[in-house]
Amino acid sequence: MLWPYPYYLYERELPKNFCNAMLSMFKEHDAEKAGVYRENKTEIQTEVRNNSIKWINNSDIIEIMQLYVQKANEDAGWNFDITTYETPQLSCYAPEQFYDWHIDVGVELPEDTQFRKLSVSISLNEDYKGGDFEIEHWCAPDITNRKTNIKGMRETGSIVVFPSFLHHRVTPVTTGKRYSLVCWFRGPPFK
Repeated sequence: MLWPYPYYLYERELPKNFCNAMLSMFKEHDAEKAGVYRENKTEIQTEVRNNSIKWINNSDIIEIMQLYVQKANEDAGWNFDITTYETPQLSCYAPEQFYDWHIDVGVELPEDTQFRKLSVSISLNEDYKGGDFEIEHWCAPDITNRKTNIKGMRETGSIVVFPSFLHHRVTPVTTGKRYSLVCWFRGPPFK
C-alpha cells in the first residue's frame, strides 16, 4: 500500500551542528544564480526560479541523504528501483526569492539510462519568514485544493522525500534567508 501522502517527512532529524556546517559551506564559496532546465539547456528564468545555489560533492553528505531516501522509499511503499544519485545542491533564498511550481524530472539527456525518481530536501535553518515548501496531493486534475504546505520543513534538520514527478514549490521568502540541501536519486525507467 502506498503511503497516503505524496511525501515522507522526518521532522528535526538532523542535528543543528550538521546544518550549521552546511551553512558554513555555502557562505565560504561563491554562489551561482540558479537556473531552470528547459529544452536541453539550463537557463536563468527569474520569473520561475530566483535563488542562488552551490554544488557540493561530499560522500559523507550523500550517504546521509541516501539513508533517508532508502528509508522513505521503503516506509512509504513506493519501492522505486534507485541505483544512483546526483551531486547535492545547497540553495539559498533571500527576501523575495522563490522557486515556482515545478517537477524535478525531465532533465535527463537522451543517452541517460538512469532517471530521477526520488527527490530529497533538508531544511538547514528556520530564522526566516515565507519560503514555505508546498507539494501537490495525489489527486485528480479537477480537485481545487491540490497542495499541502509541509509545515515541518520550517524546522532546522527536517527532511522531506518525495517522488520527483510531483509538482512542488518554495514560496517567496519575506524576511531572512532560507537555506536547504537538495538531491535527486535516480534509477532505471519505470516499467
